[in-house]
Amino acid sequence: MESYDVLRALSLVIVWAIPAILVVAVAVFVIAAPALTLGGVVIRLYEIICVRLRKKPQEKSQTQGLNLTCTIDAECPQGFVCLNGHCIPQNA
Repeated sequence: MESYDVLRALSLVIVWAIPAILVVAVAVFVIAAPALTLGGVVIRLYEIICVRLRKKPQEKSQTQGLNLTCTIDAECPQGFVCLNGHCIPQNA
């Protein structure tokens, strides 16, 4: 009789608990995915509007029209250094 109770409890877990956990997981994903996507869009808009558009004019003119890819520092314009294949301002 005792083994029957164990099997009955195990069957209840298999039939009810596992599907319930899966339903909750899907619901959390359905709610979280758009929220995370919206958060990414908001962060990207902030970067475009507040960071790029508010650069000082001299910073913009230094980097416009330059090939900012490099392998060594000598390939970068004066005042720039090569970091991870890109020329970046030396004081950055």
